[in-house]
Amino acid sequence: MRRIVVIALGALFAALLYGIAVADQPAPAADAKAKPSEGQGVFTKYKCRSCHSVESTGITKKATEGEKEEDTGGVKPPDLSGVGLVRDAAWMTKFLTKKEKIEGKLHPKKFRGTAPELQKLTAWLATLKDEAAAKKMKANEKSAEKAADAKEDVKEDATKGAK
Repeated sequence: MRRIVVIALGALFAALLYGIAVADQPAPAADAKAKPSEGQGVFTKYKCRSCHSVESTGITKKATEGEKEEDTGGVKPPDLSGVGLVRDAAWMTKFLTKKEKIEGKLHPKKFRGTAPELQKLTAWLATLKDEAAAKKMKANEKSAEKAADAKEDVKEDATKGAK
């Protein structure tokens, strides 16, 4: 009987040590990558579709009552189906935390989730590589830039005329 107890305690001790050793190991690289469904879940959880669509995945922009252009800084939020061809995850992380700009403008709303959720979201967005949507995003950014430049020119002309 004593022998069984000693063997059982030895096995328990060995299992405990093995558990501690495994817990100290870094996570495999595969775990570091966000699964697309996780990022899509974050997109849905934080209501990103109230402004954006991701047509390539079947996510459509949710029409909201009383939506105003100034809610998005005067910019029409793009379909994000091709954002992975235009921006990388690191840049998107900065943009969503208001540390990066597009055409001199910050994202209208700072991401309010956790850092792991943001990583999952941007990793998923970086996988979205619809070429037609990416071309449309780039074209919209260029036209927004031209409009901003024209607006600035008008301000400069008005300032010169006032002198």
